Amino acid sequence: MLQLAEELHFDHRAVRRAVAALERDAGRAPSQGLLVRSDLHGLKVADVRRALSGLPSPGDYRLVVKPLRYRTRPHLSGLCEFDVGRIIVRVPEPFRPFSELVYVNARRKPGAGMRFAWLSEKVRFRTRRDVLRFVYLHEWLHWYLREMQGLRAGAETACDRFALRNFRRRQVSVDDALEALEGTRMQAVPELFRLVA
Repeated sequence: MLQLAEELHFDHRAVRRAVAALERDAGRAPSQGLLVRSDLHGLKVADVRRALSGLPSPGDYRLVVKPLRYRTRPHLSGLCEFDVGRIIVRVPEPFRPFSELVYVNARRKPGAGMRFAWLSEKVRFRTRRDVLRFVYLHEWLHWYLREMQGLRAGAETACDRFALRNFRRRQVSVDDALEALEGTRMQAVPELFRLVA
């Protein structure tokens, strides 16, 4: 013989209170925002959040700031790890202002083979904040291409162009990323390599 469960009855006042609480909470901005970890001595999580305020968020990816030990001169370094959901930004340590060539476009040279003439700009990075914002925006566009657009994320020149145009701006949006991607040809990620959610 089957035993039937008794039907649950809800107190309509309790349901109304719960819905009102959910609506109040939905209207608030998240208190944490970006999930950040800083392994760089002297750079707190609050400092990183303040430096990256106004920039788009990479969904549920974590951001890890690490020191970049260099031998001869400081340079830019970052990584977007799709398999573990993490963006790594490396800041030169010890930090001193430095200049870096940033490749913003390429034009194919006529003739046989794949030869390009690279267009670049020399950019001066005066502070850790400049480095954090530039590398973060570069890696964020890799994330956006792969996770939001379903495209291959190896568009280094487009990512550099996006970061260069926007790292000193107060507010950056997805529209700015789409503007930086105009005219680039990208391929979709093959089904074999897509992760199953």
